[in-house]
Amino acid sequence: MRIIPTSLITLLVCTSAACSPTWTEAFDGAAHGALSGVWGSGPDDVFLVGGTFDQAEIIHFDGSDWTDMTAPAVPLLAWAYGWGPDQVLSVGVDGAAAWFDGTSWTAIDTPTDEDLWGVFGFSADDAWAVGGDANDVGSEPVILHWDGVAFTEVTVDAAELPRAPASLFKVWGIGDTLFALGQGGQIVSWDGAAWRNSPAGAGADQDFVSLWGSTEDTIVAVGGRGNGRIGVWDGAAWETHQPSGVGGLNAVTMPGDVALVGGLNGFVGVFDPGTGELTYEDTIEGGDVHALWNDGAGRTYAVGGRFVEPLSGLAWVRKGAL
Repeated sequence: MRIIPTSLITLLVCTSAACSPTWTEAFDGAAHGALSGVWGSGPDDVFLVGGTFDQAEIIHFDGSDWTDMTAPAVPLLAWAYGWGPDQVLSVGVDGAAAWFDGTSWTAIDTPTDEDLWGVFGFSADDAWAVGGDANDVGSEPVILHWDGVAFTEVTVDAAELPRAPASLFKVWGIGDTLFALGQGGQIVSWDGAAWRNSPAGAGADQDFVSLWGSTEDTIVAVGGRGNGRIGVWDGAAWETHQPSGVGGLNAVTMPGDVALVGGLNGFVGVFDPGTGELTYEDTIEGGDVHALWNDGAGRTYAVGGRFVEPLSGLAWVRKGAL
């Protein structure tokens, strides 16, 4: 992979027809609560999760129609990940969790009442959820392991958390590589026995919010609050960059060599980890972009919205290859 210069990533604006894909509203997200996560087993099996702080909402796409599913009596669900149409796990605020068996959603007990912001697993009996109270300075982040039956809490040695995050926001892996990331630019990796600090460089001076990759040596992490941050894992180390003129980033998906990223005020751009170029693509209406997911068949979904009262959602779809 080409080494990215340590200088700031430059934001480019693409004006050619080749980089002007079609973004359209999937449905009226404003009629729903905030939409925070999206995952699917394929183009005809897509789940959106979100809701309000009192009640979760789950919306399903079968390839033709969007349908409101019956959600369990839990508050807003922040993220979802699965291993097929009958194995989907979702987590959310106040320690909420839910499981879909192909027929119905059922609430799952967790050993925490802290917010859970991310979930990922290599299989339905080996999954991780992360979270914590981001507003409680000095508190410890939450990491839970799911064995297919129950969640158990996993502690992290304080020495492995030099940035002292109160919360971790996402967890994701590929092959033998598994990372979790969160406040203050903290990244940790799982070595099979414990979570270890994975330094993200001097540029990681704001929160990381999400990550995705195409191979074990090409992973992109995004974040930032006032200004965007983009971290790149090359298989050996992280390097974090600060794109100029870009607000905070929340979302990333990477179906191939480049990543689609999204963030505050509906920003969507394409980031090339090989060249370090971030190209503005579009502005999605309806609020902040919180999650992106590509179905592997030419469509990418963006969800998000407004996460302060009154909560409202956005759901858009992009047609075209990255």
